[in-house]
Amino acid sequence: MANKDYYSILGVSKTASDDEIKSAYRNLAKKYHPDINKEEGAQDKFKEISEAYSVLSDKTKRANYDQFGTAEPQQGFGGGSGGFSGFGQGFEGGFEDIFNFFGGAFGRGKSAQQEQGADLATDITISFEEAAFGVEKEITIKRPEKCSECGGTGAKKGSDTVKCSDCNGSGKVQFVQNTLFGRVASMTECKTCGGTGKIIKEKCNYCRGTGLSQQDVKVKVKIPAGIDDGQTIRMRGEGEQVASANGVAGDLHINVKVKPHKLLVRKEFNLYVDVYVPFTILLLGGQMEIPTLKGNTTIDIKPLTQSNTKYTLKGKGIKFLRGFGSGDLVVTLKGEMPKSLDKNAKKLIKELESSISSADYPKTESYNKKLK
Repeated sequence: MANKDYYSILGVSKTASDDEIKSAYRNLAKKYHPDINKEEGAQDKFKEISEAYSVLSDKTKRANYDQFGTAEPQQGFGGGSGGFSGFGQGFEGGFEDIFNFFGGAFGRGKSAQQEQGADLATDITISFEEAAFGVEKEITIKRPEKCSECGGTGAKKGSDTVKCSDCNGSGKVQFVQNTLFGRVASMTECKTCGGTGKIIKEKCNYCRGTGLSQQDVKVKVKIPAGIDDGQTIRMRGEGEQVASANGVAGDLHINVKVKPHKLLVRKEFNLYVDVYVPFTILLLGGQMEIPTLKGNTTIDIKPLTQSNTKYTLKGKGIKFLRGFGSGDLVVTLKGEMPKSLDKNAKKLIKELESSISSADYPKTESYNKKLK
């Protein structure tokens, strides 16, 4: 133990309190424990920090170390156990608590793992309006369900099941493993019976003893208002089912596809629409009908409105998926020229042109000045 700077190993000062030393050790133990950290050298590092903690957490050993550079001047720390002699002294009952981080594997054993059903995925296509307002749909999916023939037991009708001899019907078996802290007993699911505690004499012909069979299942899906194309809904427990009583079903992931609207374009929660307007209405003013999520409405266009003018209708967009309120509807007016003109129309336009001063076209006038 001599010539080792235990304070430096734990990353604390020589005046560190007991709580500071304990906290530093906990953090380092979690980082370098061999069951967690598989990098080369992690085990040696863990031994080193454990050695440092066993000294600095014991008042007598710490006092000796501070004075003589060793916790036990007459005998040293060793003792033929690879640097772990006396390990656990001075922990004030906190050793088990420190390693609760590792799942209770130290002395208490791990509980048998639950059987977990696989997650499933499917697609659903909805209209633009259904995405905007929300909708409830019923879909049909194929998934493993408890076998209707054997009721999920996996046994042929009329066939008995017997108690598993390997786990004595408990569904769990104990195993012992060697660790840095000695031999530790843990519990795990019995592989012979799959954790059921029973052995099937004759397997069900329909599910071949698995207790599950592929079935068509109807599932009701609540699609929230405001959902967008490409988003996914997760339904817990609607994935692959499991036969065992203590098993956990998987989840169902539903990928939502939204059909495009004929006119409206969605960007996040705002809607956009280009409305083509005859140039005469832009000149003289008038009304134009525009689409909204709740039917058509009209907007008033002032005389001499420029093409590409935007109108924003507040709150007429998509409902926010989380929270209150909605986005906006942005209308862009696009001036359109006629495809053809007769003689009379051309005459009238020429008369109009001659009656308008160049000053009434400020942007054109500015452009021409810059051009010259």
